[in-house]
Amino acid sequence: MKGFLLSATRRSSGKTLIAMGLSRVLKNRGVTLAPFKKGPDYIDPMWLGIAAGKSCVNLDFNSMTEQEIVEKFTHHCRDHDMALIEGTMGLFDGVSALGLDSNAALAKQLKLPVVLVVDCKGMTRGIAPLLIGYQAFDAQLNLVGVILNNVSERRHESKLRSAIRDYTELPVVGAVPHQPEMSIDERHIGLLTSVEDQGAEQSVEKIASVVEATLDIDLLVDLLDQHCFDLMPHEYKEQLSCVQELRLGIARDRAFSFYYCDDIEMMKNSGIDIHYFSPLEDGGLPEVDALFIGGGFPEFHARRLACNQSMLDSVAGFCRSGRPVYAECGGLMYLARSLDWQGNRHRMAGYIPAEVRMNERPIGRGYVELTPTEKHLWHQSWEFAERQSNPVVRAHEFHHSSIGNIEEDVDYAWEIVRGHGLNGEYDGFVRQGVLAGFSHLRNTQGYPWIEYFTHYIARSHPG
Repeated sequence: MKGFLLSATRRSSGKTLIAMGLSRVLKNRGVTLAPFKKGPDYIDPMWLGIAAGKSCVNLDFNSMTEQEIVEKFTHHCRDHDMALIEGTMGLFDGVSALGLDSNAALAKQLKLPVVLVVDCKGMTRGIAPLLIGYQAFDAQLNLVGVILNNVSERRHESKLRSAIRDYTELPVVGAVPHQPEMSIDERHIGLLTSVEDQGAEQSVEKIASVVEATLDIDLLVDLLDQHCFDLMPHEYKEQLSCVQELRLGIARDRAFSFYYCDDIEMMKNSGIDIHYFSPLEDGGLPEVDALFIGGGFPEFHARRLACNQSMLDSVAGFCRSGRPVYAECGGLMYLARSLDWQGNRHRMAGYIPAEVRMNERPIGRGYVELTPTEKHLWHQSWEFAERQSNPVVRAHEFHHSSIGNIEEDVDYAWEIVRGHGLNGEYDGFVRQGVLAGFSHLRNTQGYPWIEYFTHYIARSHPG
């Protein structure tokens, strides 16, 4: 099988747009592409999924074991012609000082060649020692080509190509000029989500047309043909070990869109009957046993959310009934009393006894480590300690929102080992059947949260 990891020398080098363009160009050429994103990101995988015409799966060292990464990668590569992994940050960057969680480490683990994107703004001959250094830094890494980005003019490109040709043997896959077509609107935590961009398909095609015109796609395919790899044998668990047929309502619209595609796939494969609903558009909830309200950007849609009083009442009533609800970040914000942003206060569902304020700077950002409290709903009457090989749950958070005016008589699901959560000490409000926090969970072998949540739903509504 063919495949590669697309990385860069540093973050904000334009690799996401190039990955999108490549995904669509390959799709248009009839290549069945399996797209992946390194790390816990939600937004980039949305765009890569649209570009490739196939859901993009996250591979994350923080929440997954190395074996689990191999198994998931192998499973989602089956019946595809090619795999493309978009890296995060720079090629050798990561939390580990030894680079154990870097893009380079992932490429070596999966035996993938690497194509490096270099932002060439303000650079000419200096690209040669940079590339030589990247090649020499890790001799085990299979760096097979370079893409020059932000090239200003033909003369600039000529100087860059000459330096690379004279001092290295790296093929130049192409040179992408600096132009307005290679852009997508951004906001405080990254790109605009694809569900909010009404012209998402046109944006992808526009970027793909630039990539098609500036990169040598045939050269890239030839390079990958020289570095094919065999998929490793694996045992991949596609279903939960035990689940009753349950009806789960999932909030999904322009305000709430942060979900892992393979988590949703796991639910469906396990027989969970999923019913999507829109807090923006729908007048009330569907007939379901439980709710899952994920993250997103409710602050950008706060006025419309507040105006949909019938849905706010429906959600608040569902919570007060004691039925199971899980809310992450944006979902927590929606369940709070109010949401303050840009000088305006918007009334929310009012179930969580707290107020949310949006801040200019991030309050919680990065990986978190959590340990469950005795108040955690999902672990009561469940052999959590016996099931967990490691009592610390690894997740992530990224929020500009903070919580204020919290009523004192609240319980918490998590103690914070690392991260911020609600207040630096705890995360996850617990009230009746509701668990709502800032941390984003990923269903993994280390912490199969879907199984815990599902069993809690079944215990709450037997029969």
